[in-house]
Amino acid sequence: MALSMLLLAGCAELRTPPVVQPVPVALLPPATDPLRAAARMAAADFAEEGAAVQNRPAEAARAMGRLEWLTAVLSTDQRYDALPPGIAMALRGGTAEVREALGMVADTPPAQATAALTAIARQIDAGQSPDFPAALFPGGAERSLQRLTRPGPLPQAAIATGQAAEVIARLDQTGGWNRGAGETPRF
Repeated sequence: MALSMLLLAGCAELRTPPVVQPVPVALLPPATDPLRAAARMAAADFAEEGAAVQNRPAEAARAMGRLEWLTAVLSTDQRYDALPPGIAMALRGGTAEVREALGMVADTPPAQATAALTAIARQIDAGQSPDFPAALFPGGAERSLQRLTRPGPLPQAAIATGQAAEVIARLDQTGGWNRGAGETPRF
């Protein structure tokens, strides 16, 4: 009986479609590979204690949105199984660090977090007061906007995004994506 239940649970898992993370086109340059662009940009965003996003709240929101997307994709998309599992784990730690700094609910679905951060960046760029949904930012809009303006160093995010960018570049150079085939996948 217990074995039957275990097998049925496994079958349900196989029938469940994988989580698809919509590509955040507003956060990435056009006509680029989203994964590689997000990895390079996220590494630059969080490097040097986040100097690139200090006093630039819209850019900080975009950086955090890119991190959310990159983390979700590398954690769930089987195309990237060639990456060491520690990369996705490190990115999840960086994402948790960013969410805590912003006052964002820790278990917000990544696609929802990415969409909210993208909208916030767009509103700031348009000169509007950004809308921080209370369901996602229970600490309040004022606190979250202050953290976007001066996020300070986010060391876990910096280390994780730097490692991800390095490993992706190395796999591209060595053909390590398709072990033995010598080619990188076409996404």
